[in-house]
Amino acid sequence: MRKISAIFFTIICLAALLFSYSTWKEKIQAAGGQNAQPANAETQKNATEAAIEESLPSLDVAALAANMDSNVRTVFLDRSKAGEKLQVLVVGSQSMDSGEPGYAELFLNDLADAYPDFVEADSMSFDGTSAAFLQEEVDLTVGYDVVVFEPFTLNNNGIVEIESEHEHIQEFAGRLRAEVADAALVLHPPQPIYGAQFYLTQVKGLEEFALRQNYGYINHWTAWPETTDIGLKDYLTEDGSPAQRGAEAWASELNTYFIAN
Repeated sequence: MRKISAIFFTIICLAALLFSYSTWKEKIQAAGGQNAQPANAETQKNATEAAIEESLPSLDVAALAANMDSNVRTVFLDRSKAGEKLQVLVVGSQSMDSGEPGYAELFLNDLADAYPDFVEADSMSFDGTSAAFLQEEVDLTVGYDVVVFEPFTLNNNGIVEIESEHEHIQEFAGRLRAEVADAALVLHPPQPIYGAQFYLTQVKGLEEFALRQNYGYINHWTAWPETTDIGLKDYLTEDGSPAQRGAEAWASELNTYFIAN
């Protein structure tokens, strides 16, 4: 009888031990599962974000800047490598606003689309000569890296001499570089005029000056009919400002320079 009782007692003790061990193990596994769940969720989140980033096209500034003059391209690449925003200013005569919309708005919209989260741009138009423009209080403390400048050549016609216009450009460039030492200036002429005469000499002089001074230069006139072509009038309003076709032709050439396909 005593042997039976001892055996029965031993069986009960073993069962109790096994039950306690099983319960303890389940608690440990449950605790481990709770701790692992956030880690697994975080890992899955990171993997999802990485997959999204990989699916988005990266901004290839070097490829987009392929058509620029070397000094302008260098500024774009330097800011990109440094992880900095590139500040752009488009400034010129009132012609930039002529059209629906004008060439400046067309160009800046395309520039923003091509360089998302990289380029920040402003524009400024002025109805006057280059001499009068220098008297304007232009805020350059933004620190513009690239300035696309139409230097009032048509407004200067018959008022400001070619050499003086070039001196005004140099002074403006000096003000830019007082804020940003490596700022790049890109020059482009105003719109062509039907039957132009001395104005052609002014525009040719602007291009030659840009080459001598190592400024960028965009000859957008290649997108317009010749000044002797009656078809040019379709690109201009009655007062000689750019019509919609003119604004689009102008913006297209700026795009080609700044946004290589």
